[in-house]
Amino acid sequence: MGFLEDTAREVLEFTTDAVFSERYAQKDGLLQELDPRLKVVSLVLMVGTVVSLQNVRAIVLFYVLALVLAVLSKLPVLEFTKRVWVFIPIFTGIIALPSIFMIPGETAFRALGLTATWNGIHWAVLFTLRVATAVSYAILFTMTSRWNDIISALAYFRIPGMVITIATLTYRYIFLLAKLLLDAMHARRARLAGELGMVESWKEAGRHIGATFIKANAIGEELYYAMLSRGYTNEVQPLNEFRFEFGDYVFAILTVLLVAITIAFTRGLL
Repeated sequence: MGFLEDTAREVLEFTTDAVFSERYAQKDGLLQELDPRLKVVSLVLMVGTVVSLQNVRAIVLFYVLALVLAVLSKLPVLEFTKRVWVFIPIFTGIIALPSIFMIPGETAFRALGLTATWNGIHWAVLFTLRVATAVSYAILFTMTSRWNDIISALAYFRIPGMVITIATLTYRYIFLLAKLLLDAMHARRARLAGELGMVESWKEAGRHIGATFIKANAIGEELYYAMLSRGYTNEVQPLNEFRFEFGDYVFAILTVLLVAITIAFTRGLL
């Protein structure tokens, strides 16, 4: 398959996965039953705790806890894990890999004239686990929450209306733009008599991407003026009303205790 076909397939898979991710939010699981406001606060606490940890074993325990929460929330563990670890080696590797050779310490091995140190390896592993664990909790939050509930929770915490509006429009219209891009690719492919070379494929992809950006700008302008004509003032009101239940209080207490005990142990207070 050529570049265009590969791109179309990847876009389609991403869009389909994103669209159907809310099916997990409709399941009868642990996190799905929690108040979205509590999940927002818990996410901030858990991620903040994870990124501050210096102990690899503590981070691993938090990652295991994320897997346990995924199981209790009736999420497919394999898909959940894949969402985390597919991108982690790409983005964190660019940062973590050079540190193996740049951080001074006891020599671990030599390769290509470079010296790797145990301190560098430890930092790279620590950094990778931090990112993976923090991303795990962020994915847990998004997979177990409906988008409207997330928006309502953010509005409850007085997040600026413009920020919420931009996030909402991005979430809604990324599917439309992806479909437009796919339709253009398939239409172009249907009119080809032969295979495109690599250079031509890249040129064709550039044209489609440019046309999509122009279309997105036009849609954005039309949508913004339509919102203004209907009285939009950058103020976002919560769409849903929430009420704390007994399970929310229990989860909140357990989360605070976990964070407090972890900080106390890592700081040598206990």
